[in-house]
Formats: sequence, structure tokens, C-alpha cells
Amino acid sequence: MAGHNKNTYRMIAIQQFADNLKLGEQFHIRQCIDFLNTRKAVGTNRPHKQSQTDSNQLPMLLRNTGMFTCLGSGQWRFDGGRLQ
Repeated sequence: MAGHNKNTYRMIAIQQFADNLKLGEQFHIRQCIDFLNTRKAVGTNRPHKQSQTDSNQLPMLLRNTGMFTCLGSGQWRFDGGRLQ
């Protein structure tokens, strides 16, 4: 059963990942997964509990942001933009 936050913190982490990319830059989805899974909580040095994800869930989240395009074989391109 999903909680009230659902993917809120994952979307914030994806925006932080996108802030480190240049327009049109390509990356492998594994880089984004590693970023989300090793993201630290603000104020502590512990991993953030609600930004963890896996390779099955992340493509859906990247598509929903509208900032990324899938190029196939795990390759993605940053098209720019920001979350609303």
C-alpha cells in the first residue's frame, strides 16, 4: 500500500540528478540509479530512505518528468526542463 508521499522524494532526487547534467547529455540509467540510491538525507550522513529505487521503476519516473528521452539499451538523454 502506497503512502502519502509516493514518489515525491524520488522526483526531487531526479531533479537534483538533472541539475548536474548539460542539455543533450547522454547517460546510462545505472548512473541515475546509483545517484538515487546513494543520496544522503539533509542534515545527516545517512542514505535517504524514500529516494531508493531500482531499474524497473526508474524508467517510468524518468518518462513522467518529461525531461528525459530513452535512446534504448539503458541509454537516456537529458532534454532540459524542470519539474512543476
